[in-house]
Amino acid sequence: MPAAHALSPEVIESAMRRGLQLAERGPALNANPQVGCVILDETGAAVAEGWHEGAGTPHAEVMAIAALPRDTDASRLTAVVTLEPCNHTGRTGPCAQALIARGIGAVAFGLSDPGAASSGGGETLRAAGITVTGGVLAAEVREFLAPWLTRQAEATRDD
Repeated sequence: MPAAHALSPEVIESAMRRGLQLAERGPALNANPQVGCVILDETGAAVAEGWHEGAGTPHAEVMAIAALPRDTDASRLTAVVTLEPCNHTGRTGPCAQALIARGIGAVAFGLSDPGAASSGGGETLRAAGITVTGGVLAAEVREFLAPWLTRQAEATRDD
């Protein structure tokens, strides 16, 4: 049974709030969004965390994956990410593929990625057989990411 089925919404929401705290560590006025990731085991305990430190650096999911012990059965883990895992290659590779490669069993995210090139990570994860839940604390995540979302919308209008 995928890990997402065993964890309560309260546990996932608590991890999302922790993810937002981690995301605050990243630069607020960066081209990339501030993103945090918490990886939970099947009991709901956090086993790894990461955040995005800025453009060109590993994304939050990759940082959290790197913090996992090598012998961890990732199929029993749930990654909780403030923003939908990206689905494209820019300065770094796609986070959706990193989660798939590590064998993560479930992913919960707060807000869908609005980028034309970067969105769709949730569908990529589902296609790989990973349990995906979107919209976790979406209003809180949207409020946190409001400055970046505004910059994204303005950049799209300017194109």
